[in-house]
Amino acid sequence: MMWKLGRAALCALVFVVLDAGVAAAHVTVSPTSLSQGTDDAILTFRVPNESATASVTGLKIQFPLTHPIVLLNPEAGSGWQVTVVKAALPKPVTTDDGTFTSTTSEIDWSGGSIPVGQFGEFNVLAQGIPTGTSQLVFKAIQTYSDGTVVSWIEVPDKAVPDPEHPAPTITLTAPGASGAAATSTVSTASADTVTATASTSSGSNAQSIAALILAGFAVLLGLLAVWLGRPRFGGKPVGDGTSER
Repeated sequence: MMWKLGRAALCALVFVVLDAGVAAAHVTVSPTSLSQGTDDAILTFRVPNESATASVTGLKIQFPLTHPIVLLNPEAGSGWQVTVVKAALPKPVTTDDGTFTSTTSEIDWSGGSIPVGQFGEFNVLAQGIPTGTSQLVFKAIQTYSDGTVVSWIEVPDKAVPDPEHPAPTITLTAPGASGAAATSTVSTASADTVTATASTSSGSNAQSIAALILAGFAVLLGLLAVWLGRPRFGGKPVGDGTSER
């Protein structure tokens, strides 16, 4: 009985650790912060494959129109087929480069593959980061080879601070704000892509810590069960101590 309990505890340990790893794998964008009015920046959308059997075969990124980015150009030579969707702006946007009445509302990547256990990165050159807002939200639609579609479109708020499928977001700081993330441009985008890995949400960090605590408890419980269920030696010898004549 105790051995069965120990085995169950060890199985629970494996489940908790694996579950914590999957929960932290979201579609994200880097840099996580930019200064309002930034001229040029490379936005990198990192897409993990969370399936155990299917590959990722498509990605759609929807860009905001209320506070639009003036010009968006996907990276060439990525190995994916790229489709750019344009849309009319609610009101024209005037910059040093002229007046714009439309912009890119969506970029679709298809025809490629992200195998199981791997991730892909999709780069977009953004010119003309908007002002007048503190956040940009990019809705991401991820498609798998088995037909599964995962929509990363939820925006954290006070009611749900850590949603299951959060949309990639960038915080916009006041012009001239200090900090490497706030001054990211084309020349520093690669460094920001690296630092974005370390900027996992506090909710994911807390979940990982909790998982480690539970894992440690499961290990102790398993060891205790094995120790209690081990054979005992040194007791009474078998028989009554007499010999047959």
